[in-house]
Amino acid sequence: MEVEDAPSAAPETTSPATIQEEKQSYSIELLPLIKEAQQHHGLRHGDYQRYRQYCQRRLKRIRNSLNFKLGTRHGFKGKKITQETVNDPRFLHIILMEAERCWSHAMELKLYANTEPRKKFHMVRKLSKASKYADDLKDLCNIDQVDARTKLEVQAYSYWMTANMKFEVQNWQTAIDLYTQSRSIYEKLSSAFMDEDTKMLYLQRVEEISPNIRYCAYNLGQGGLDINELMKMRSKATGQDMLAAKIDVSTHNSRLFEFQRKDRFARIHRVVL
Repeated sequence: MEVEDAPSAAPETTSPATIQEEKQSYSIELLPLIKEAQQHHGLRHGDYQRYRQYCQRRLKRIRNSLNFKLGTRHGFKGKKITQETVNDPRFLHIILMEAERCWSHAMELKLYANTEPRKKFHMVRKLSKASKYADDLKDLCNIDQVDARTKLEVQAYSYWMTANMKFEVQNWQTAIDLYTQSRSIYEKLSSAFMDEDTKMLYLQRVEEISPNIRYCAYNLGQGGLDINELMKMRSKATGQDMLAAKIDVSTHNSRLFEFQRKDRFARIHRVVL
């Protein structure tokens, strides 16, 4: 009695959708994205509150589109985004918008920090949260789906955001190191674009970072700046509220010290006479 051979199993086939998913690459032009959002939603006029509210609305829209809501109307339920969660580039946008929301809130609080000490405390906390979100974004982008340019840009953004926090708490050495690394990456990225407008956007970020580096060097005794050069930096610090505020404090202290020195010299001179 002959036994028929069992039919061989059909070879496994990969669907086109699976192949497309495997080859999918996530790319985010981060700096042009946030600069455009900032210009269209308040920061052209220094309105940080309006930009913060935009980030909040944007976060809600992205979460709804991904069905990644933080609970229901009956209660909050936190959800952590991990590398395994990221199967769509919009998850990266969530962390980016969280960082931008905290940063803009910190800049909003800074407007009142000089007169209300409690505001300064909250401002530093918000900057710290923004730095944490930026660092989380850098870690999330350390996956194969994210292209090399995006990884590099997210790294520069993370360094810049953390440097802002260190700058505010006057950790000058760490701030200058991070600002320098961030500026170096943005300089490299600027040469990677053929479009002149995009290239200028990255070079503009380089120019924004450079005065912060010089101010950190000044506080570390490395810059060789005097009060007149600080005033020149202050006049060019348009739109850089953190740097402008720090320079204002430094110039005020320098003038106060100079006044006290001259007054003490005058009193000594009168006694001698």
